[in-house]
Amino acid sequence: MPRPAISLIIITKDNARTLKRCLDSADFVDEKILIDSGSKDETLAIARDAGCRITETADFPGFPAQKQRALAQVATPWVLALDADEWIEAPLREEMLAALEAPGDTAGFEMPRHSSFCGRLLRHGDWGRDRVVRLVRRDKARYGGGWIHDRIQVEGPVAQLASPLLHEAVFDLEHALWRMNYYSTMTAAERHKTGRKVSLAGAVGHGFWTFFRSYVLRGGFRDGPEGFFQAATAGEGSFYRYAKLMLLNRQGPGGPPQGS
Repeated sequence: MPRPAISLIIITKDNARTLKRCLDSADFVDEKILIDSGSKDETLAIARDAGCRITETADFPGFPAQKQRALAQVATPWVLALDADEWIEAPLREEMLAALEAPGDTAGFEMPRHSSFCGRLLRHGDWGRDRVVRLVRRDKARYGGGWIHDRIQVEGPVAQLASPLLHEAVFDLEHALWRMNYYSTMTAAERHKTGRKVSLAGAVGHGFWTFFRSYVLRGGFRDGPEGFFQAATAGEGSFYRYAKLMLLNRQGPGGPPQGS
């Protein structure tokens, strides 16, 4: 049997640094669907050169809702969902295509994700356990999760692939600090909206535990200096997430800021 058709979906904003590698790695798909929320760099030019069908949005309703917009445009039976800083190498591509030759009743495929921090792929710590669903049946999937943390919800069996998806999560320490500040602000606002409470002691405890779990209990120290940097910025990000939440709680009701 010929393999079923596949569409790539991706959302972007100012992703010129990584987008071409992502799109080139998915050159086996039948269609590329991209939704952009106001890029000011070369993102859209790269997407056009790669043959993407582009939709530009004036708003950004959060990561799950934006990705659901992309999913809603798919007409093919299968969907490959990538972030702009992820890419596929030959072993995973071959495993995906082989799996789709006879997928049976499988509704989605999960795979390990290897993420890099300042140029080094981390195999231990919290990141060493990362697995993601990225290949799904269109009619069995939808996006859920909070404003920041999206996930594909699949109705039906999910099979496991062995080959990793690659992810350039952090370019350098400046990028690590930007991510820490951005995501801690957005997550604090999201939790504030749900009425979550926290104390100063709780913020300190969350920060210390995040670092200790990743660096010591899960072996982040085995990834050298980058393993320490990742655990340290994760711990600091956890502390600031709850510290910001504590301060937001003093201001009364609210919700996540709009925009990205």
